[in-house]
Amino acid sequence: MWVADPGFRTDAKIVDAFNYAVSKGCTHYFPAAGFDAHVLHRAISGHYLDEYGVKIDPMDEVCPTHGAQEALSLSIQVCARPGDEMVVPEPTYSALIEKLGAFDLRPVFVPLLEGEHWRLDVDAIKSALTEKTRMIYLCDPNNPTGTVCSRAELDALSELLEENKGVSLLLDECYARILYDGSSHYTMLSERALLDQVYVVSSFSKTYAMTGWRLGYVVTGKRNADRIKRLSEEYNGGVSYAVQYAGAAAVKSCSESVRAMVEELDARRRVMMEALAQINDVTFETPKAGFEVFPDFSAYSRDSVSLASALEKEAGVRTMAGARYGPSGEGHIRLVFCAEGRSRIREGISRVSRFIGAQAD
Repeated sequence: MWVADPGFRTDAKIVDAFNYAVSKGCTHYFPAAGFDAHVLHRAISGHYLDEYGVKIDPMDEVCPTHGAQEALSLSIQVCARPGDEMVVPEPTYSALIEKLGAFDLRPVFVPLLEGEHWRLDVDAIKSALTEKTRMIYLCDPNNPTGTVCSRAELDALSELLEENKGVSLLLDECYARILYDGSSHYTMLSERALLDQVYVVSSFSKTYAMTGWRLGYVVTGKRNADRIKRLSEEYNGGVSYAVQYAGAAAVKSCSESVRAMVEELDARRRVMMEALAQINDVTFETPKAGFEVFPDFSAYSRDSVSLASALEKEAGVRTMAGARYGPSGEGHIRLVFCAEGRSRIREGISRVSRFIGAQAD
């Protein structure tokens, strides 16, 4: 229950598209001569138009990358310099926090409001800005809390960006299509006037069960996009075009498999929450998106690293310590419900419950 790798097969339409591209000679440098060039760029642009009514220029504003990890790294490198600050509402995606040290950026943590369903505190973000602030990072929908920002929260964040033209927003939308309970996601790409300040990062890993394919993208203004493309070419020569072709098939042809996966994830989510609700003094917010539940075990231990280690060694359940997701995550444990089936989830939470009960005794 520790790694957010969806335990579903990649849709056959995606695999077939990849095999077709390879059979047609897409095994060389991009673009593949005589093939359907930039099909992924156009598919991503079409997705934002169909889903949100947002017009994105496929050639000037879309940058395919080796997964969301590279998309995040390249966006940071384009925008920030060593010694700059990034404001980070947290708990948030642990890998982003780890990247900041690699790029010699100083994180300025701003707690999400746990007592208010992990709501975004835009006033606190504003107060955290300094002359050294270059970026704000926002994971929406949030990993690990499963919350989805409201339109009002994002409108307030847009106003903040308008008032601070030297600050950019790194917006991680990897879970935007994995939503529950009628939740809806609003993308800040709707604010075209802010496009040069916004880097929207997404991934094919979660939505299409393509974690091993290593495909993601950034959408941003042309000047930023040009710099990201140059960096990507210097680092790795670009994303495999056969993989890009497969990604285009995912966007255009796999809505039904996404819907089916989300339905099953919803059932697993409910199983996990029902089981967790039976453990005394463990509280959690209902996740509205993503793969994770982020329960508070602080009634038993404030040291989430030690607790996660003990759960693995003594109960045989691998989890992620909440402290990895920022200071506000301490006392919590992240549990994912995407990798195992319902019976295994019940068994896993039962083991956690027995372990916790034994410690309390």
